[in-house]
Amino acid sequence: MSSSPTPATRRQKIAVATSTIGVLGGITVGSWLMIDGTIDIAIVGGGSIPAGEDCPSRILSPVVPERVPVQVLNATNEPGLAGDVAEDLTDRDFRVEAVDNDYFADTGFEAIIRAGERGLRQAYTVQHHIPGALVDVDDRDDFTVDVVLGSEFAGLQDVEEIEMEPGRLDCAGSGR
Repeated sequence: MSSSPTPATRRQKIAVATSTIGVLGGITVGSWLMIDGTIDIAIVGGGSIPAGEDCPSRILSPVVPERVPVQVLNATNEPGLAGDVAEDLTDRDFRVEAVDNDYFADTGFEAIIRAGERGLRQAYTVQHHIPGALVDVDDRDDFTVDVVLGSEFAGLQDVEEIEMEPGRLDCAGSGR
């Protein structure tokens, strides 16, 4: 009796190996195209830049930074950016609760400030510190504010130039 595999078994092994390599190659190429921005990540449920149609138009009063719980998220390839910004916000008395990464297919924005209806005043306060930031109102039910940093982020506004007066959120990113 011979111990070599039969031709049918050999073909099955080659078919399985070829299929596995093909699937892994497809996943790799697809991932790179999503990271590159060629494939819109929104088709698989990822992040996108908010459109701003649902932007609240009422006048909001700012709150003191000590009453603003913030999560700083880095959507860029720049390591340590969220940590550096978190330190700067802490120096300005914001309550930084978390520092992490976020994924967006398109990072060509300065920053996105996410908050729920209850945290709009907190988002308004943070927006004064980040020039050009967009506000995205989501469905959270607390006062926390997420700051998602994009590739166009150039730094926080100089403290001396910030005028904390009542006003409206800027959901279009036109700046202050």
